[in-house]
Amino acid sequence: MDAIFIYFLKANLLIVIFYLAYYFLVQKETFFNSNRWFLLFGLFTSVLIPLFFIKKVVIIEASSLVETNLSSISSTNINPVITESIDWYSIMLIGYVIISIILVLKIVSELISFFKLIKNKKITVNKPFSMVDIEENINPFSFFKYIVFNSTKYSNSELENILNHEKVHSKEKHSLDVLIAKIYCTIFWFNPFVWLYKKAIIQNLEYIADQKAIQNIEDKKAYQMTLLKVVTDHNCLSITNSFYQSLIKKRIVMLNKNQSKQKNIWKYALVIPALVAFVIFFQVEVIAQEKIAHHKDRSSGTKQISEMIWTKDTPDDEIKNDVQSMKKMGIDVIYSDIKRNSQGEITAIKISIKDKSGKTDSLQYTGDKPIRPIVLRKEIDENDNIKVSLGELAELDNLNKELSVLEPPTPPTPPTPPMHNLENMPKPPTPPTFPTPPNVKAPENPNDKKAWKKFEEKMQKFEDAWNTKEIKEYEISMKAYEKEMESYEPDMTAFEKEMKIFESKMEKFEEEMEVYQEKIHENQKN
Repeated sequence: MDAIFIYFLKANLLIVIFYLAYYFLVQKETFFNSNRWFLLFGLFTSVLIPLFFIKKVVIIEASSLVETNLSSISSTNINPVITESIDWYSIMLIGYVIISIILVLKIVSELISFFKLIKNKKITVNKPFSMVDIEENINPFSFFKYIVFNSTKYSNSELENILNHEKVHSKEKHSLDVLIAKIYCTIFWFNPFVWLYKKAIIQNLEYIADQKAIQNIEDKKAYQMTLLKVVTDHNCLSITNSFYQSLIKKRIVMLNKNQSKQKNIWKYALVIPALVAFVIFFQVEVIAQEKIAHHKDRSSGTKQISEMIWTKDTPDDEIKNDVQSMKKMGIDVIYSDIKRNSQGEITAIKISIKDKSGKTDSLQYTGDKPIRPIVLRKEIDENDNIKVSLGELAELDNLNKELSVLEPPTPPTPPTPPMHNLENMPKPPTPPTFPTPPNVKAPENPNDKKAWKKFEEKMQKFEDAWNTKEIKEYEISMKAYEKEMESYEPDMTAFEKEMKIFESKMEKFEEEMEVYQEKIHENQKN
């Protein structure tokens, strides 16, 4: 339960990091396609990074005082006091699951509503699109290959503008982005930033569709008028890409905004230092291995180590007990030809071992000098792989020292980007009141010249209303404001040079990490 809770905390923290990076760095840039992939990359990275760890092995000395305290505690009679308490974890888990199920059912309900809407409707296949002309009063929208609209509500030119917009959504599979964002909301619904993240994804998709649709349209103002006309009707399915999905004012501003300078692409790289810091602080797993001079079972992180150590002074009774202990752990130990000198020190011994898998090993000492400490070690790693080794204690300790020397390389420190000059920043101009679109409907009879003339007069008045002095002054003020804001942009020349140096250091760091991992694998095999 704790591991799942920590995973959710890390994933949500990464979602917050990516959203804030998007909001403060690139939201106002016109790199809409790059923003799309940045936002999707942030979602997938948020759930994947917390699953992987960099392992760091640290060898520590075990204290005999700790062993004494543990043995005294285990021999003490302790009467546990059992108290009943509310299981808040279970209550929170049940509440989380219930709300997640409700949100999933809502998505399923929207999918059912969509297929009910297009059922028994005439579908015109215009590969790769399927055009569905309906009678219901619903905003034009697209869902994967389907483009749904009510042709009676719009003129031919307006309908052409709408279809150009929806074809971009359909062709570039924007519905998949919306579904992914909604699925994340069902999993991380308790995080308010995930809802803002979904809104940012949908809004950016509208920018993409507007930007590419306008390339096929000669009259840019007519396209904006179509946007305003669709504003008057908000009926849509949230599972789809609706023609009107974000604030109309922002879309119009983005349509008229100058293309961002290519040099501003560096802003995406600013998320890398945050990810590196996240990995260093949260994804480095320290595995402590105790180095003890006296026996028996010990754990280090997820690793279990059992040892049998015999010295020149080990009595026969202790040797027999150790052999029985190892047999219970699945290792057969056979010893023979023990010889001792006049001081009772072991000078000769023959040892052979065999584990459950059939692996064998042997060791033999002969001569008049006392033997050096012998260790039989059984190791069980985190994957339940068993390794048995027999040898002199000094040799195996040297192996541990070699492992302890393998410290992971230190990642380079990312450069600090220059800060914006926030003092005396100009305030953006106050937008005027945009003209209200006329509540008129195109004549159904194309031969009714009077009705069409009356309709065109009203639309001409609406178009003339956009040519007011206030709107023109606002456009001029916006251009002046953007130029003035450029002077507040920090000088990125030095920072870009530092970033190139940092990137080269990061490449070297990644190569060192690969070598480090290979050394660990080689030591584990040996």
